[in-house]
Amino acid sequence: MKIKLLAVCIVSSFYHHYALADEEQTQQRKSQTVFIDENDDWLQLKSGEVIKGELTGTIKEETNSFDQEIEFDSDDLGDQEIELEDIAILETASFFTIRTASGDVFDGYLSIRDEQLYLTNDGEEMAFPITDVVSIYRGAEKDSDHWTTEIFFGLDISKGNTDEFSLLGEVEAERNTVGSRTKLKAKHENSKTNDKTTANNSSFDGSYDIYLSNRLFFRPLKLSVLSDEFQNIEYQVNASMQMGYFIIANSQTEWDVSIGPGYQYTDFKTVEEGESGDATSNTLAFESNFEYELTDDIDLSHTYNLNWASNDAGGARHTNELGFDIDLVDDLELSIKAVWDHVSDTKADSEGVVPEKDDYKFHFGLTYEI
Repeated sequence: MKIKLLAVCIVSSFYHHYALADEEQTQQRKSQTVFIDENDDWLQLKSGEVIKGELTGTIKEETNSFDQEIEFDSDDLGDQEIELEDIAILETASFFTIRTASGDVFDGYLSIRDEQLYLTNDGEEMAFPITDVVSIYRGAEKDSDHWTTEIFFGLDISKGNTDEFSLLGEVEAERNTVGSRTKLKAKHENSKTNDKTTANNSSFDGSYDIYLSNRLFFRPLKLSVLSDEFQNIEYQVNASMQMGYFIIANSQTEWDVSIGPGYQYTDFKTVEEGESGDATSNTLAFESNFEYELTDDIDLSHTYNLNWASNDAGGARHTNELGFDIDLVDDLELSIKAVWDHVSDTKADSEGVVPEKDDYKFHFGLTYEI
């Protein structure tokens, strides 16, 4: 009997020891330390999970409410869409700008706690109910930090039975703030075959958008300038005013469209005898911009522009551009572009030669983001 009692005591002692050890390991797992760099943004969900990385901003939702989502680029998980109502604590190391339901704009270092959003700027802290916040945008203490710029360079040289040279250069710049967007694009193309010029054109596009809500925007001005030797255009200026809407806007896909009236002036290089050397026209402008992240390393983009003028001013001009950008290293990408331009009513030059209505172009090159 004594031996049995001793055995029971020994077994009980070992069980108690291992039970305590298992409980201690569980507590250690529950209280693991998360190391956060001073340059990291981080958040804690109400469920207890902690995520560190970079707060990108809010996602454009149909309505602005407590159900609105933010986009957070996690170091380990990638882009995450998180509802504001699920966040217990949020701390940022960067400068942010917010817009409230009343239309006021504020900036500073952002944090969320106790279902309130706080902004700290120059030592002063302001508090806002989360339900009053329409949008959050990664801000900048310097205006230059609002800009992103991409430079594309494509070059094709062939020697032998046929000597060919083709050059395409593009510069695109975009400035984003919580309340507006500015887009600029300049392009030049030149091609020669056996020392004979086969393409020579330049263009500039610029637009300014004012966000009226998370989806709706007003474009008070879009300005386009075009010069194309082989379309018999010395220069063409088009100005329009548009209303736009984000059909899709999330971390993977963005698609916006805009439409509005405009005015166009065209100066032709040469014309047949008796024909006017220039033309003016009211226009209808439509634009669609689509971007989709196929994979972590490949992006797809499609841009469509319609400019509908009178027949003597060129008629309807359609421009379709399809592009693929493949990440190489750091900010360098391999870019593939396919472009189709169609002009419904081209103008004959002084020799009676009528330019082709369709131009098809295919380009390979490198894009560097600044």
